[in-house]
Amino acid sequence: MTIRKNVLWKVPVFCLIAGELTFQVLLRLLIRTALVTLPDGSIIIDPVKELILYGIVFLATLLIGRWFFRDMSRKEIFFSASIPAMFGIFFTAIQMLFFPLTTGGAALFFLYIARIFEWSSLIPQLIYKLGGTIWLGAFINCLSPYLFILFGKKEDVQT
Repeated sequence: MTIRKNVLWKVPVFCLIAGELTFQVLLRLLIRTALVTLPDGSIIIDPVKELILYGIVFLATLLIGRWFFRDMSRKEIFFSASIPAMFGIFFTAIQMLFFPLTTGGAALFFLYIARIFEWSSLIPQLIYKLGGTIWLGAFINCLSPYLFILFGKKEDVQT
């Protein structure tokens, strides 16, 4: 089976739109439901509620992706998902090697770049909570578009 060129940008566009929508939705949901005021007056986000909200958004995005990619083969999804995955790995490596600080203009640039993976932010959060490093979580998160391969059609085997 050949790869249809008209579907090659389907996963990157989906991830970009899902990331932006997720960012906006989570921002509002976290402010409304997860903010906690401590006795000293400082405000934090309840980590349990945060993980629950990120998990709901992650599962919802996967379910929507299942519907969105139902007409693509697994091979097509793989090549389409490789575009945002390689993009993410490249920029994560650049940030890790040359801009390890998380402040300033460079940090803002990388925050905007990483928004394409906002829908799957549950993955690096869980990795970090399980003892992994921030960079390990970031690299594994770059591979999250490959999860959509599970929803592709199996290719017909021709003999």
